[in-house]
Amino acid sequence: MSLSQALATAMSGLRANQAALALVSSNVANAETPGYIRKSLIQTAETTANYGSSVRVAGVNRELDAFVQAQLRTEMSGAAYANIRSTFLANLQGVYGNPDSTGTLEAAFNTLTTAIQALSTSPDSQSARIGVINAAENGLASAVSTANNAMSQIAAINNQLLGSNQTDASTASLLDQRDQYINQLSQLMDVKVIANGSNQVSVFTTSGVQLVGVEAAKLTFDAQGTVTPNTFWDADPSKSALGTLKIDFPHGGSMDLIATNSIRSGAIAGYIELRDKTLVQAQSQLDQLAASLSSTLSDQTVAGTPASTAGGDGFDLDLNGLQNGNTVHVSYKDSTGTVHNLSIVRADGMTSLPDQ
Repeated sequence: MSLSQALATAMSGLRANQAALALVSSNVANAETPGYIRKSLIQTAETTANYGSSVRVAGVNRELDAFVQAQLRTEMSGAAYANIRSTFLANLQGVYGNPDSTGTLEAAFNTLTTAIQALSTSPDSQSARIGVINAAENGLASAVSTANNAMSQIAAINNQLLGSNQTDASTASLLDQRDQYINQLSQLMDVKVIANGSNQVSVFTTSGVQLVGVEAAKLTFDAQGTVTPNTFWDADPSKSALGTLKIDFPHGGSMDLIATNSIRSGAIAGYIELRDKTLVQAQSQLDQLAASLSSTLSDQTVAGTPASTAGGDGFDLDLNGLQNGNTVHVSYKDSTGTVHNLSIVRADGMTSLPDQ
């Protein structure tokens, strides 16, 4: 080996060590940087003339376990789903309350005073469903905006990396950025990521709906105005009074993600389940409680007033003050002495009629 060859080999080693030191420095500096993945140098040996070998820096490797990363995204989605439900259910617990707390249904029941009377005339007044449903609607709108931004950024980075199989530091940095946006998306919904050999990824929901490729789909949510205790979502758009979540695909076509149950975890799934199931059930329970308390405090048993008419003798019933939904139960005997029971309901609309 000539002296020049020896010097060239030594220089290649120095350059490789210099590059490795730069990566170590970068790893230490970014140890607390969110989304940063530790990097290492890819080195290969090259033959130098007839003797020895030099070292060549082939690229930068991200020290990343793809399986652990996929599992982390699944857990992030589940954690976001649980967190949303926990937050909203804690607010709902404030309505039911604890036995020793004030301003709750429990306290109102124990005192049996004005709060109960207000509950009897307006059963939904003690329900938190109006405020909570509005919060769920606003949360969905915000989550959709965040998801659309993340999907567009993933698509943009896919395009920057299109056709590139390089493993240099700039490519590794772009991959870190893309992973951050995918992690952000996984907190909003359950995702599955499929990578190819050209630094490209496609992102799907776990139900199989494609969200991102070279182009990004777009989510739309038609948030409604102020809701009432009787406002519900329905798969039939003509019957639904709450916003629905749709996905518009890059090359045409759309899908209702709520009707098809395409999002099954993450913050968005949490908002949807709370709005359309959990809080609806809570509203029904509160209304049943209100109706029971109202009936307990206001039911009266009175005797009929004898009255004579042209058709014969009978009784008068004073129904003044009967309100929408109130029921009057009447028992009477016919000429044979047989007892008959009759129920009269005041119904100002079809929704006031009792279930058959």
